[in-house]
Amino acid sequence: MNNNQNSQLTNIHNSKQNSIYLGLQSVLTEAEANEVIEKWATYFNGTGSIFNGLNSFAKEVCQNYGIADQQRDLLRALHRALLHGDNDLSTNTLKENARSKISIESANESAVESTKELDNIVYSTPSSDQAISSPEFITFQSLLLKVLELLEKFESGISQKLNPFLIELIQSMPWSETQQNQLLSLVNTGKTVQVRTYKPDQLKSFLKHLRSWVETEIGSAEATQVMNEAFEAVKNQPENLNYNVKKFL
Repeated sequence: MNNNQNSQLTNIHNSKQNSIYLGLQSVLTEAEANEVIEKWATYFNGTGSIFNGLNSFAKEVCQNYGIADQQRDLLRALHRALLHGDNDLSTNTLKENARSKISIESANESAVESTKELDNIVYSTPSSDQAISSPEFITFQSLLLKVLELLEKFESGISQKLNPFLIELIQSMPWSETQQNQLLSLVNTGKTVQVRTYKPDQLKSFLKHLRSWVETEIGSAEATQVMNEAFEAVKNQPENLNYNVKKFL
């Protein structure tokens, strides 16, 4: 690896470490965050990934500081900080988001927060007599599955790293348990039964997190190539004509 590549990797690592530090301050004081940030390197070195291992890291941090009930909040803050970058979010913004444990259901259902332990979730396929097929979710499914397919072609076995990240990400998203389980089923089995709708921005945010992971794992240029190919493959499929896939960009 040449000096330019080494320099680029170092800059990426430092940027992500700054994001982790910012995310930590959503539930910790600045002094506590300073104590913890060095430990993050252990998880990064152990997994070789910026993202994988965050759940274990968040769990250990919260247990060590007696805030086990804030594990989910910390995990969300870490993911959000990594997605947006340390220059785009303030500590106060992350603290406010950590305090507002909001879950979004469909317009006709009250907000519900999943209380299951992150490590023990059951990935059951949602079932209901009122199965639905919203246009945005149909297009989203096609896009997500195409991205996963293309990534596996790009790097054989990448799903072994990607799937744990996707499961962790879904569990950390501020969605209802039913919304989470719909996507968990899709990731784990390649199919799902939709019984709850999503707002387009919820699905768009999820895809932004996925793209951030892909860029970190295979490089920005390669990630752009994969995502563009997926968009092109999906946009003209008959089942997706009722929702423009470009709205997820």
